[in-house]
Amino acid sequence: MRKLKNYKPTKFKAKGSYYDKEYADFAVAFIESLCHTKGTWAGKWFELMDWQEQIIRDLFGILKPNGYRQFNTAYIEIPKKNGKSELATAVALLLTCGDGEQRAEVYGAAADRQQASIVFDVAADMVRMCPALNKRVKILASQKRLIYEPTNSFYQVLSAEQNGS
Repeated sequence: MRKLKNYKPTKFKAKGSYYDKEYADFAVAFIESLCHTKGTWAGKWFELMDWQEQIIRDLFGILKPNGYRQFNTAYIEIPKKNGKSELATAVALLLTCGDGEQRAEVYGAAADRQQASIVFDVAADMVRMCPALNKRVKILASQKRLIYEPTNSFYQVLSAEQNGS
């Protein structure tokens, strides 16, 4: 695992919150154990760029005094062709399969069915390409749902389009 040089926690860290390197390292290692699914990088390990690793370390390594993550919602803008689907899917799989939460519900929202299908296909392919996940995740393609069987957690892709529209 490549380490981000000179990691500095976000300026939005709340008073009393702290950086837990072990949690952040786990999140980075989990994501980097997945493979890219499309394009030039297809089949290659996910190696986070510095800006991506900064986001992951902030989201998963900054904890409140009670030990829970400070951030449970993130709004991130990423330009076209910069791996949005792959990064979002890797985070969703981490929350579904790597968080240890029983019966976690993780949702991915898309504007339309086509975009929802693209994101789901990336998630399903990442699972298929990772032997450890492939043994433990049930892919329900017709429902656009992945179920992590050890914790009965799921990842569900939703679109804003209404049925029948």
